Amino acid sequence: MANNQPSDPIARVRSIDSQQQVTGESSRCNSRRNSFSCSNRGSVSCLEEALSSVVGVLQLSASQESLNDEFKAESEIEIATTNICSSCKEENQIQQALSVQLARQRSYLHGSVGPFQSLLGITELKRTLSDSQLKIFIGTWNMNGKTPPSTLEDLLLPTPLQSLHDVVVIGTQETNGERDEWEVGLQETLGPGHVLFHSVELGTIHLAVFLRRDLIWVCSVPESDTHSTRAGSAFRTKGGVAIGFSIFGTSLLFVNCHLPAHAEKFAERERDLKKILFSLDLPKELPVRKKQRDVTSNYDLVFMCGDMNFRINKPREEVVDIVSKTWVDPSSPCERGLSMLLEADQLKSSLKNNRILKTFNEADITFAPTYKYIPGTNDFDEDKQRIPSYTDRILWKERKGAHVRCAHYDVAKQLKCSDHIPVWGAFQVPIKPGRETIPLSAGTFNRPVYLEGMRRRLQAWDPNKASLSNSASCSLQ
Repeated sequence: MANNQPSDPIARVRSIDSQQQVTGESSRCNSRRNSFSCSNRGSVSCLEEALSSVVGVLQLSASQESLNDEFKAESEIEIATTNICSSCKEENQIQQALSVQLARQRSYLHGSVGPFQSLLGITELKRTLSDSQLKIFIGTWNMNGKTPPSTLEDLLLPTPLQSLHDVVVIGTQETNGERDEWEVGLQETLGPGHVLFHSVELGTIHLAVFLRRDLIWVCSVPESDTHSTRAGSAFRTKGGVAIGFSIFGTSLLFVNCHLPAHAEKFAERERDLKKILFSLDLPKELPVRKKQRDVTSNYDLVFMCGDMNFRINKPREEVVDIVSKTWVDPSSPCERGLSMLLEADQLKSSLKNNRILKTFNEADITFAPTYKYIPGTNDFDEDKQRIPSYTDRILWKERKGAHVRCAHYDVAKQLKCSDHIPVWGAFQVPIKPGRETIPLSAGTFNRPVYLEGMRRRLQAWDPNKASLSNSASCSLQ
C-alpha cells in the first residue's frame, strides 16, 4: 500500500487512494471495535478483500438503560457524574462489555438510570461528539436539467474545508436524470465514511441527507414530506420538500424549495414560501410539545435552501457593470459594489420585513450573483436579458439557545454546466442529549446506493477489483 498519502482528509477522498481512510469517524474508533449485523436497508454487504482497505471501523456503543423524563442542565449533569457508582465509572473508562456478574446483580443501574449511560445520554454524546457540536454541510444547485459532471468533488469536497462534515445535505432543483443515479454519484464522491440516511423528491426537486455512518445509531426515524405549489401540474418543478429527524436530543429540519421565477413575482414568491412551510406535515412520529402549522416552529434547528428566485431590483446593465467592477480580483471583491447589490436584493428585504422570513438568518454574501450564466462560461446570458441575481440561497432558523455558527458560505464556481452556480455552506451547531422515547432509526440507511457507490469508487481506483459480494447480510469490522 502507498505510504505517501496526503494528510488532508479532503485530499485523501479526492485521490481515491488504495489506502482509503474513513474520515469523520468518532474518536472512539481506536478504543472499541464492535461488529454489527443487520438486514433489509440497515445492513451492509460483505466487501471482498480488495475493498477492505476502503472500509473503516463502524462503532456501535449503545447501552440500553432507560432515561429520566427530564434532563438537568448540561453543567449540572457533568457535576453529577461524580456520584455514579464505581461499576459505572469502570465501564465508562474501559469501554468494554458489561460483565456477567454485574449484569446479574443489576448494580450497574444504580446512579445511571438518568442520562449518563443511556443510548442518547450525555456520556454517549460526549463519546460521539466530544465537544457536543455537530458539523453540517449544505449545498444547493439548480441543475437546469443538465447532466452533472462525472465527479462532484467541487460541490461536496470544496478545498476550503479541512475535513468531511458529520451531516451532508444536498438540495437540487431541475435535477437531471434518475434519482438513484444522482444519489449514487453523491455517495461515490463522499466515500465509505458516510451513508445515505434519507432522500425525498418532488418532480425535479430533490433532497438527500448523508450522515457520518456511526451517527445512524443515535438518530430518530427520518420523516419527509412534499408540497407542490403548482397543484394539478403533471410536471412538478415548483414547491418544496423536507426531511426532519433528531440527533440525540436536537431536532433538525432541512427544506429544499424552488420558487416562482421573474423579477416581478416577488409577492408570489413570498406567498408560495408560506404555503410550503404551512403545508409540510412534519413531524409525524417525533414527539413535539405542541405541533404548529408553521413546520419550522416544530424543530430546534431549521435549514432552508434552494433556488428561491429572488432578484436584484436594478436594471440589468447596471448590475452587470457593478459585478464586473466588484470582482476584478475574485479573492478580494469591492465592498462598495457588493453592498450596492445586496441593498437591492429582494430576499434581504424579506429577511427584514416578511413575518415568516424575518425569523431566518443568512451568512454574509461575498460571492458574485449565481444566475444567469451561459453554461460552460463565466459570462452572463444575454439572450433572455435576465438580471444577474442571488437566486440560490441557504438560510437557517434556530430556537433560543441553539446558536448556529456559519464557518463558510461560498460557491462552487468550477461547476459551469448549468446556468446556475452551486452554493454551499458549512455550519456548526450545538447538540444536546436526548431521550430514548423517540422512534429510533436503528441504523437504517440506503444500502443499495452505498454498495453501488463503493463499487464505482473501487472501479475508478482499480477496474480489475470492482466486484462486491451480493450477500443479503453481513458485518463491518
